Amino acid sequence: MLKRFLPLAALLSVTVSLPALAQGVTSSADPRATEAGREILHEGGTAADAAIAMVAVLTLVEPQSSGIGGGGFMVHHNAKDGSISTIDGREMAPASAKPDRFLGPDGKARGYMDVIPGGLSVGVPGNVRLMEMAHKKWGKLEWKALFQPAIKLAEQGYQVTPALNTWLVQFEPMWKDFPAARAIYYVNGQPAPVGTPIRNPAYAAILRDIAARGPQAFYAGANAKAISDAVAKAPRNATQLTVKDLAAYKAKERPAVCTTYRIYKVCGMGPPSSGATTVFGILGMLEAYDMKAMGKDNPMSWHLLAEAMQLAYADRSAYLGDADFVDVPVKGLLDK
Repeated sequence: MLKRFLPLAALLSVTVSLPALAQGVTSSADPRATEAGREILHEGGTAADAAIAMVAVLTLVEPQSSGIGGGGFMVHHNAKDGSISTIDGREMAPASAKPDRFLGPDGKARGYMDVIPGGLSVGVPGNVRLMEMAHKKWGKLEWKALFQPAIKLAEQGYQVTPALNTWLVQFEPMWKDFPAARAIYYVNGQPAPVGTPIRNPAYAAILRDIAARGPQAFYAGANAKAISDAVAKAPRNATQLTVKDLAAYKAKERPAVCTTYRIYKVCGMGPPSSGATTVFGILGMLEAYDMKAMGKDNPMSWHLLAEAMQLAYADRSAYLGDADFVDVPVKGLLDK
């Protein structure tokens, strides 16, 4: 498995709800996605329904970070019995990927900005299959209803945020060879300024198809071929991601990773996510210290935090991977 792909990468959204009361709280990286989730809860949807709607909107408004072009993880808490479930919808490397994928002719790793543009860094997107599994397990509203907020926003338009503009400017050098992206996000040959209205009717069209026909509209047929062709014909780093790669993708339910911190039980997503084991490693090292008593203005507080982070991230670099392919010592990583 490769770690991160495309500007449409990993989803990060959190939804907590009380379905019986059709009330709750939605939270995401963008207020327009948060509002979409709130609308779904107001219509009687579950937390999972709201999360799916937010993924669809995040694809549109923060393409640099989230969406159906990439992958994600879902952590679901059942308020009735307290159980924690997790779904792995992370991107998978295409079958053509080999260990030397990001190495140059000299056998050394190529630079980050050298390998990101084009086809080489593209993985098989997983979020639509994740959304499908979540809806089947915990959804309540009709599947097609969950895409309506994103379709409306894509057709009517939305405004460029400071975050999107910053990303467009920062990565401007790599977009010169990609006219399709520039056609959406550039104005007069420059990255769209903050507040620029953006419309994306092509995205609305694929969402309508997914809403009507389900995930197969994304993973098979014309859309699958379009993805495969885009990777194969990329102006930089062209490679293979076949329609078979897309058809074969499956989201997977995995056991949650849990530990304790003082009086609390904390749970999160296990491998291939590195989130839970890394955060829990940091908490495990800090547990013995009274951070509250030391306070935020104490240099020792920051020293301890920095050292704990450094050690946890060292473990992350050394041991984390996709447990379907490598042994990940989760128990050891959580050992206090």
